[in-house]
Amino acid sequence: MEPTGSTGLHGFDTDGGTEIDGDDDITGGELNGHARAGLTAHPAPAAAGATGGPGGPDDARAANGGPATGALPATGAPGPVPLTEDVRGVFVALAELLDGRVRDGMVEDTAAFARRHLKVTSSELVSHAQDLTMASFRLASRVLGRDIARWPPAEVAGLESDEPPQWGSLEIGFDDDGEPVTESVPSSLVAAFEAGTVAEVPLVVAVNNRWNEREITVYSRLADAGQAEQHLADVLRRGRGEANYLRGGCLRASVENGSVAFTLVPRPSGTREELVLPERVWEEIRTNVDNFFARRELLAEMGLGTNRGLLLAGAPGVGKTQLCKVLAAELAGQVTVVFADAAAMASCLNDLYEELVHLGPSLVVLEDIDLVVGSRKRNANPLTLNEFLTALDGVWSRHNDVVTVATTNDADGIDDAAKRAARFDTVVEVPLPDAAGRAAILERYLRRCSARVDVRRVAEAAGDVSGADLRELVRRTVLEYGDGFTTDQMLAVAGGGRWEPSTGQYL
Repeated sequence: MEPTGSTGLHGFDTDGGTEIDGDDDITGGELNGHARAGLTAHPAPAAAGATGGPGGPDDARAANGGPATGALPATGAPGPVPLTEDVRGVFVALAELLDGRVRDGMVEDTAAFARRHLKVTSSELVSHAQDLTMASFRLASRVLGRDIARWPPAEVAGLESDEPPQWGSLEIGFDDDGEPVTESVPSSLVAAFEAGTVAEVPLVVAVNNRWNEREITVYSRLADAGQAEQHLADVLRRGRGEANYLRGGCLRASVENGSVAFTLVPRPSGTREELVLPERVWEEIRTNVDNFFARRELLAEMGLGTNRGLLLAGAPGVGKTQLCKVLAAELAGQVTVVFADAAAMASCLNDLYEELVHLGPSLVVLEDIDLVVGSRKRNANPLTLNEFLTALDGVWSRHNDVVTVATTNDADGIDDAAKRAARFDTVVEVPLPDAAGRAAILERYLRRCSARVDVRRVAEAAGDVSGADLRELVRRTVLEYGDGFTTDQMLAVAGGGRWEPSTGQYL
């Protein structure tokens, strides 16, 4: 009996460097000779009483040059025997794992993809990886997308061979009509770049945005590890630099898959002339916002710090949110404006401020902060409060050139630790408008109306209410009387009280 057969075995004799090619016929004796590579063949047990006959141990020994008898060889060691299909399959799988090769029918992951393209074994493959926030991942993916377009890879594949490469749509701005401008970027894929393209040496680059993972990995041969590390750093630098579509924009910070993410939003409209506020409020804005951005280099030269916090406190509807929008309208383009939602404030502030290292100078707006970061005297969550305070301090980040403007309906609801200097340096009370302020607000809301109204009389009748309340008074009057109402009709609506809020504190 001829105990040979074609196998798919791949391996190396560690002493002689001889490759076991899957196309060669291998006998049990030949395989036994490769035992130094960790592939030791053991004799199959003979059936009870079987010492000879076709297929028995005697035939096996004779076929492999051993004694054709039931006795053991003179050395006392068992002779080589043919491998069964099951045993051969085990050795084939082990050899492929050791050699880092993937056979047809098996799933190829990114490391196997890299080994195949770089023509190396597992021990000769090097990877450099970087975990990223969602915000930084999108910037890095944009760079990879540009590289793929400029230097078409030898192959682009999914992160596993049974998956297609995944791309996503990224909003990078707005056109003249205010419609989003999008760009296709890689989401989860691996690309093999030949030497002389993204680097002088061949590299394999993978991006992974699956299962709450956001990672970019660069694979190389062991000898090229330095260039792989350099390329990874270059991708991140270009993403945060020339490819950074976020810098100077108006952004909304939110939480996506457990990480901070930025979305471009249209630039708000509005001017200071349209907002009726006391002069002392505008004076604080000029000092803490306007002058800060104008003189931040001087502050840095003097070692006085280039971060500042401003807390706007006042009753609901007095114009705190509108003031933030006016600042955003004025500053966007010169600085990066970030409006953080409640989820980002509660769980991702450290990451948010860390991202500002690459986006500054920046204006961060945290609205209704007392809902997220309260006072320990009122049983606020100490963990959330601690994260907020350390984020402002920059303990976990390296941000500079940042003004943080927060709003609250209740300044007493903010922990005292947050209101000290170098966190919220200034607390600005935004009061209810006085009679003159109420009249000015009514004039602005009525300027497009054909009605001729004595706004001073209406302002006196309305009493101590906010600008938002006055807006509702005008809306209610228009709903009841249309466009041509009189002063008496508006006074009647004001006296009826149906336009006033029915609750005390509201958002």
